[in-house]
Amino acid sequence: MMMARPLITTFFSALVLLTHLLHVGASPLAEQAPLTETDTTTFDTHYNLDTDTDTLTPSSDLTTNLAPPSWFTSTLLARRLLALSRTGTASTIFPSPIPPNSHTPPSLAGHSTTQTEYLADCDPHLPANDTSSESPRGLGNPTFLALHVATTFRNTAAGSNISLSLDWWDHVNDTSPLWPGFPLSEAGLPRVTLFGYVEPFETPVPEAVESALRKCFLEKHPDAEAWLPGKEGAPHSSYWARLRVEQVYWIGGFGGLQRIGWLNVSERSKLLCIGGGGM
Repeated sequence: MMMARPLITTFFSALVLLTHLLHVGASPLAEQAPLTETDTTTFDTHYNLDTDTDTLTPSSDLTTNLAPPSWFTSTLLARRLLALSRTGTASTIFPSPIPPNSHTPPSLAGHSTTQTEYLADCDPHLPANDTSSESPRGLGNPTFLALHVATTFRNTAAGSNISLSLDWWDHVNDTSPLWPGFPLSEAGLPRVTLFGYVEPFETPVPEAVESALRKCFLEKHPDAEAWLPGKEGAPHSSYWARLRVEQVYWIGGFGGLQRIGWLNVSERSKLLCIGGGGM
């Protein structure tokens, strides 16, 4: 879709909670160019980057400045979207053939399925000496409290990879029209899809890591205390796992005014630890 841009301003009001935040800009559907030295050292300057507020105030030139954001900005925004997300749409593949003890119809072997899953951005909160991960803290691998009985995690345990889609569409009523008279539009809001595989944390989970995971996850999902790993009387058995992100596809909003395309994952791993707020 080819439309205009200022809708994203208010939408991003919450994306400043964990670290300084940048606003999504726009560009056509285009191949991603590698990040340049300029990209990695400068920010889009027409936004208030106050780290102590959950609002983002555009400068007076916002409505006339239609230049696209850098890929650096878009990468940081994708990271912020993950940091603020509580749920996501997980897509996996049913095994083929369907296991004989499964209740899944055999005709669904090899088909995809989507489920909404709880998640939390816990990587930045893990101990600095965490040996349960080969990746640096803050890399942006979302954490799951996985249930053995859940379709998503039954499929990943059987070898399926996973994609996880995140969006800000529930906040459309907190946004502003693209221009006077234009209706509020979910399609103008950002979304991102993370591609990779599910990796359980090593067991037994080190005490410091377990404590950090519980604190982080329960801040987003207090009800999940009922099915924490090893909890007596829990309705289902569970385990800690993370999505190891291998590729990221970003849609900043309307094409023609927002960045849309594949983020550079190797550069992404360098960018995600930039800034404060636990990143």
